[in-house]
Amino acid sequence: MNITNTDDEYGLVAKSFHWLIAVMILALLPIGLFMGGMENSPFKFQVFAMHKSFGLLVFFLGLLRLVWRLFISPVPDHMASHKQWEVMLARAAHFWLYVCIIGMPLSGWLMSSAGEYPVPFFGIPMPALMGKDENLGHLFKETHEILGYTLMFILALHIAGALKHHIMDGDETLQRMTSLRRNWFITALVVTLAAASYGAIAAISIFGEEEDEPRPAITTTQQNQGTQTPVMDEAANKAVDTSKLPEHGWAIVPANSHLTFQAVLYKEPFTGTLKNFSGTIIFNPDDLSSAFADIVIDMAHVDSGDGERDKNMLGADWFNVEAFPQSHFVSKSFEKAGDNSYVAVGDFTFRGVTMPLAVPFTLEIKDKTAHMKAAFSLNRGTFGVGQGQWQTDDTVAQTVNVMLDLMAVQ
Repeated sequence: MNITNTDDEYGLVAKSFHWLIAVMILALLPIGLFMGGMENSPFKFQVFAMHKSFGLLVFFLGLLRLVWRLFISPVPDHMASHKQWEVMLARAAHFWLYVCIIGMPLSGWLMSSAGEYPVPFFGIPMPALMGKDENLGHLFKETHEILGYTLMFILALHIAGALKHHIMDGDETLQRMTSLRRNWFITALVVTLAAASYGAIAAISIFGEEEDEPRPAITTTQQNQGTQTPVMDEAANKAVDTSKLPEHGWAIVPANSHLTFQAVLYKEPFTGTLKNFSGTIIFNPDDLSSAFADIVIDMAHVDSGDGERDKNMLGADWFNVEAFPQSHFVSKSFEKAGDNSYVAVGDFTFRGVTMPLAVPFTLEIKDKTAHMKAAFSLNRGTFGVGQGQWQTDDTVAQTVNVMLDLMAVQ
């Protein structure tokens, strides 16, 4: 067998590219549809990791195959027995096969990068192709899905055409890519594999995907461990009312205040925002003994740029917002740590667990406006965040970094 293509037959390299890519695609398509409906677990992330690894392998092989075809070993001519419409249809199908083989893994890579998800290549972390962008993430997700369904159609057409030439026309079109001489056992095997693959795809697409669970609607007072605490309404938190502030009291400006966190999933950091928090702050730099802070955070309004990840974080294994809708920090004392630098010492309650917490921060006050920045770390395991299979740091790191950028008016 020749390494390169001849005028009549594909060579060993072209055949190897063709069948390696074909086998992986036939496996990746049904798995891709199935894994979207899997229960959230570390195993699901392992399936995603393998899906991405083999998808990238298809991408790299597809690029190499295209280079081989265009610059090294051109494909054989169409057979004289091929009709003109068959030649045109085959060329169009091959073009779209290359679009899907290269475009589908690339769109998946971009989708993961936009959502701050890891992109492993058999354990090797691949670089992000872009920064976090929720809108582009949705766009690339839709592109990935459209190309997937397009690929199913083109593959069905491609297989049907090959079998038509082999069975009905009796020519050597299929044999040029297989080196088989009208082996009916192989023909039956190809038909069986094709039917099984697309039967699985059809069944999974109908029955395999779970409906998204609705997010808990937390808009009323809920009972938590024997005490009732009002849950903040986001619309009511928009305005800044300073008319009833005590002496040296400060009102948080929601539009200019941000509470973010950074966690690590499979060694890839991602950021999220807790969009709704309020509190009482009394602070006089000249009298720290009278300083006080009582901050309440609504845990139901989290945004990490990916709706499925946000839904998972709200669930019972993680934030469990249905049982613990709020987290709460109450200061006990304030200490000066340097010029414009302080430490707030108090108790932090998260997921029903209360632990002491020291929050270092910087503060600048100008024209009755205060700008405060804080950064500290939490151990999620201390607060029981990540139950069951999530307790270890094999998938999600234990340390979570928290950043607070707060503006308040006096």
